[in-house]
Amino acid sequence: MQHPTPEQNTLFEQAEQYEALRDHYNAIKLYKRIIKLGADWAAPYARLGQIYKYRQEWKPALYYNKKTASLDAADQTSWWNIGIAAPALRKSRLARTGWSKFGLEGRQEWAPVSVQRAYDKQFEIIGAARSGPAEGILKNVPHPRSGRCFGDVVLIDNIIRGYHTSAFHRLPIYGDLGLLKRSVFLTFSCLLQSASRKDIHTLQQLCREEGLGFEIWANAARAFASAQLGPRPEYYAAFDLAPEPELLAAIAAPTAQQALSILDAWKAISLKNYASFQEHRVAE
Repeated sequence: MQHPTPEQNTLFEQAEQYEALRDHYNAIKLYKRIIKLGADWAAPYARLGQIYKYRQEWKPALYYNKKTASLDAADQTSWWNIGIAAPALRKSRLARTGWSKFGLEGRQEWAPVSVQRAYDKQFEIIGAARSGPAEGILKNVPHPRSGRCFGDVVLIDNIIRGYHTSAFHRLPIYGDLGLLKRSVFLTFSCLLQSASRKDIHTLQQLCREEGLGFEIWANAARAFASAQLGPRPEYYAAFDLAPEPELLAAIAAPTAQQALSILDAWKAISLKNYASFQEHRVAE
């Protein structure tokens, strides 16, 4: 049925109002009621597919997006959502079917992106190497409370939420929709004492050469400032590496010994010191 009845239209408008108020419980009830009145209208299936995607309930998300695509094969959002939900359920063949609609199956080159991870009523923006249409490998060292580690493979959304801008890049920001694969890296921190800009660059280079993650957490609280309001705000990396008595730094390494070895090598090269080395348990 391509044309809904007046009753379905009325219920759909009510469901959209609930959804706008973030009352997903009542929105879902109304969308499902609309489907019972006539099961061949794509719109309520599409809305349910979106709601369940953002709730990270992947089985119903996949079901409703597949139903949408079967009723409206031209609905590109539903095909993309199939490509997002299928990897979360380890259905790689189905994911490839979704990406084939966009000519993305087998694509090897992907531009880097940033990922927005919400936790504790705040969010963090994390650099990522995109490894597929809906996958990214985290390349910064996230705060342990975020539930993420350097090297984690995460599922990413296709909606641009803003841009992450620095002197070197302007990256689109996508939402983190869940963990696909936990990395082998652990998260450590320490205080770098009297470290200059050159000293920090040296430690960063030592970590890079060993394939470890490195981050200055001391500036994290002031790292992002929105320059505009609206649906796609701009966030600017504002890292000030001017000398300070102590800088809180993070290192991601598979073991504490590897992190300590890098710090000791840095200590010998820079003739500076570090203190308060500790491992952080990442929240699940």
